[in-house]
Amino acid sequence: MPEEVRSTIEKRDATGQVRNGAEWLAIWSDPDSLKSEIERRADTDARREAEALRARIVASARSLSGNPDLEVGFHATSPGAKGLALTPFHAGMTDIGAVRGEADAKAAFYRHHDPDLHHRLRPEDPDEARLIDLIEHARCEGFAARAYPGLVDNLTAHHVARLARMSLLGAHLASLIPLAEGLRMVLRDTYAGLSDPSVQTAGFRMWDGWLRARFAGHFARLAETLADQEAHARAAIAFLAALQTELPSRGQRQRRLVPSVPEYAEGDDGQPSKETQDSDRASFFGPGDETNDDQEPDRQQLLFPAVAPIAYRPFTTRHDREVRAEELFDRAALATSRHRLEEKRAAYRQEITRLAARLQRRLLAQQARRWEFDLDEGLIDASRLDRVILSPGFASAYKQEADSAFRDTLVCLLIDNSGSMRGKPIETACVTADIVAAALERCGIATEILGFTTSRWKGGQSARDWKAAGKPANPGRLNDLLHIVYKDAETPLRRARDALCAMLAPSLLKENVDGEALAWAARRMLRRPEVRKLLIVVSDGSPVDQFTIEVNENKDILDQHLRQTIDSLSKGSNIAIAAIGLKHDVADFYPNAVRIETPESLAEALLGLIDRSMGLERAPLRL
Repeated sequence: MPEEVRSTIEKRDATGQVRNGAEWLAIWSDPDSLKSEIERRADTDARREAEALRARIVASARSLSGNPDLEVGFHATSPGAKGLALTPFHAGMTDIGAVRGEADAKAAFYRHHDPDLHHRLRPEDPDEARLIDLIEHARCEGFAARAYPGLVDNLTAHHVARLARMSLLGAHLASLIPLAEGLRMVLRDTYAGLSDPSVQTAGFRMWDGWLRARFAGHFARLAETLADQEAHARAAIAFLAALQTELPSRGQRQRRLVPSVPEYAEGDDGQPSKETQDSDRASFFGPGDETNDDQEPDRQQLLFPAVAPIAYRPFTTRHDREVRAEELFDRAALATSRHRLEEKRAAYRQEITRLAARLQRRLLAQQARRWEFDLDEGLIDASRLDRVILSPGFASAYKQEADSAFRDTLVCLLIDNSGSMRGKPIETACVTADIVAAALERCGIATEILGFTTSRWKGGQSARDWKAAGKPANPGRLNDLLHIVYKDAETPLRRARDALCAMLAPSLLKENVDGEALAWAARRMLRRPEVRKLLIVVSDGSPVDQFTIEVNENKDILDQHLRQTIDSLSKGSNIAIAAIGLKHDVADFYPNAVRIETPESLAEALLGLIDRSMGLERAPLRL
């Protein structure tokens, strides 16, 4: 008979073993403390296998890239100019082909892509430029696949994994799939010499048949020039001109809510169905005309999920960086910053901890507010005792608390790292983020802590490139962005505390381009599986990039882009956005915003936003 659970303090763990309160505390503080020797040995073996696999992937990527000293890391940051950044994977991961495919794709692009030549030939039209980028990526992967046919399966697995994350594998119409994704598949298949589509679903088969039938000559020319980037780019531009002739609306026509079904198309079951390919009405980068606006976020920003409008553009992104905080400073400097922070946090840690404890109690109360009855194990249900007495064999006399869906939640704190935050504001933000993340983590809620600033004052390398290009008018954003990951959703807080203290370094705090930072944080969140997503921005003012404002005629370029980004995310994703303004009213940008006058009020405001956004209480938080 299963071991009885005698109280709500005693609950079963993932293996079904009953744990008491003290054991749960030990597990939370040290997950390995209560494991048996066999379990620890199995974990060690799994980690060893994962490390060996990482080493093999790194060696393969270096070999394929042609650079034996190439830096290859498994973290979700931009590779920049120094190396390749691959998506993290863990022991026991089953889709190893997709992981290998990502490494192969990035290594091939590193080896066969000439960024200067690409920049010179890249069209000015945003949609055309993004398609040219896509075609260039496909060229590099195809060139590598011709030299090493064994890469085809890995690259295909990587592509299929991307489509699965976008929920596109079940699309039964070509018009439900963006042109960019259909074109990506056909190009990869053409370069790899595959006659049948690599994604065998009805929607992708429609794209395959339509594109190959209408542009066979262009695909042949692209395949012939695979080894010559310049000739291939010119062939790609000619192909896009022909493609725009076939798709005159460029995906900009107003969407219809009712699908049209004129001709027959073959469904997934091989039977004809009254569903049209309707490829010429599909959009370049989003769902086609036949879809309504009630779509998942990844379905609405499918190629490059950036939300920057056409009116705003960076002059160059070659010098932008996304880094983990621990990569900016050595361990000794981070340890010193942490020691200094521990000394300064004593003044207000007690108050913040009290507020966090109250939030945690509310979250835990929400998580255990529902019961399941008629179970074969759990707590005795007093209302069923009469049945047990009358029928001694009656087994469904137990009940058990059921966790709510609160664990399926992601909270992201995006902290302004501009120069005006120097001093007590950034210290308070650091302490508050630390304690709030700890409270959320104890409740099983994933938390990310991100920061944004620039690498230089007044332009940096981007401004130098602009001057070298002859100072064209209205160049757009002219600065080198620096996006910092202090803690990602997968990293426990105890391992991220030193990195979190990096934001205290005065040399880090420079200028702030809020719109692109918000889009970057949103892209990271959209890649996560959690259903509920809350993004909270902590800032002390408007976007400021002095050089960009000076050289552009539109002096409100950064403010306008931030508003457009917020509007795009609010309408096109399931991310709830809120903001806290330090001595500055940010309600002009964010509909859900709070203004505070002193850094000491940050904790109360932050916890209040989380409280209300998660529906823990309807009235404003009173503490």
